[in-house]
Amino acid sequence: MYTYNFHMLCVFFLLTLFSFSTAEELEKLINYALENSPRLKVYEHTKRALKSKEEYSKSLPNPSLTFGLNNLPLNRPYPSKYEPMSSMSFGIGQMYVLPVKREREAKVVRSEISLLEAQENQARKELIRDIKLAYIDWYYTMKSIELYAKAKEELLALEKLTEANYKLGRANLSDLLSLKAELIRFDREIKDREAKVRLLKEELDYLVGDSFKLKGEEPKVEKIDIKALSEEAFPSLRVLEKEREKLKKEVERRQVEYLPDFELMAEYMIRPELDNMFSLRLSFGLPIRKSKREDLMVLEKLEEVKAKEREFENLRLLVRKEINSLRVEEERLKTLKELTERLIREKEAELKALELAYRYTKADFRDLLRLYRELWELRTNLLELEGELKKVYIRAEVFL
Repeated sequence: MYTYNFHMLCVFFLLTLFSFSTAEELEKLINYALENSPRLKVYEHTKRALKSKEEYSKSLPNPSLTFGLNNLPLNRPYPSKYEPMSSMSFGIGQMYVLPVKREREAKVVRSEISLLEAQENQARKELIRDIKLAYIDWYYTMKSIELYAKAKEELLALEKLTEANYKLGRANLSDLLSLKAELIRFDREIKDREAKVRLLKEELDYLVGDSFKLKGEEPKVEKIDIKALSEEAFPSLRVLEKEREKLKKEVERRQVEYLPDFELMAEYMIRPELDNMFSLRLSFGLPIRKSKREDLMVLEKLEEVKAKEREFENLRLLVRKEINSLRVEEERLKTLKELTERLIREKEAELKALELAYRYTKADFRDLLRLYRELWELRTNLLELEGELKKVYIRAEVFL
């Protein structure tokens, strides 16, 4: 009893170890892509750049230093006692941008960061979706190759049976030639799918960012209640919403553009024969063209906000249509899958009876070959339907 339990424990341990080592192949590809994808790294660096921009947008411009030689005669181009009005001057100036302008500029940058985060979230979801779709195409193309290989074995068995009947005078030469043609067609289909597998693998490597040897683990795709999906969670809508918020911040910034900025300047003059002097200056802009410049700048951004709102409404309708299309597609694929499974069971039962009848020359070879073809096509269609149904749920994951 103890020996039996020990053996069972060892078997369980080995199975667990094996399943852990081979499971989650698709998840490993996704995790690697999320950590190393250049497509996502772009957002990280851009966010860091914008955070730096937010900090320096609150600061004042650099001050300016000036140096000048004033009132110099042509025959003596330097300050001297012979020209009392000549002088050498040093000055410093500082442009003072109003705090309200700098703060609103920083808010615009913060809205850009928020928009970038929404775009990054969209890119992550789309990358995961694209990897899953590519993996499913690759996996089910591999499965179709296995299906054709298995069907080819059945065809070879039928060929042996036909050759035996031919020797006994129960089959025609045209029957054997038909089988040869069918085998050639199978080889062509297998070669075509093998080439497709290589192309899909290249696409998958591109999305993941590296090349991995795949074991062909069946992807686990959770069934999603498509009827409960909401367009509010769609990433593109979130991005448009953030773009609209950014435009509103830009409107707020332009609404204070007409307020004058101040420039403070101090200058010290050194004169050879007279007392040294200093000057102080204050300058600021006059919004005399506000109605033709600043007001129009605000109106420009307000129209862009309205355009973005219309774009948002249009995308909401488009997303709603996409969700409804997924619902219809799910119902269609489910119905076709059930009907195909039922047809396969009926054709398999019919095939057994027809094979038995053919052994005793009570069935026509063409009927048998036709039934084989129908069964192979149904099995292939069922495999395609399974993959397409999983792809529907993967596309629906973007809405979560």
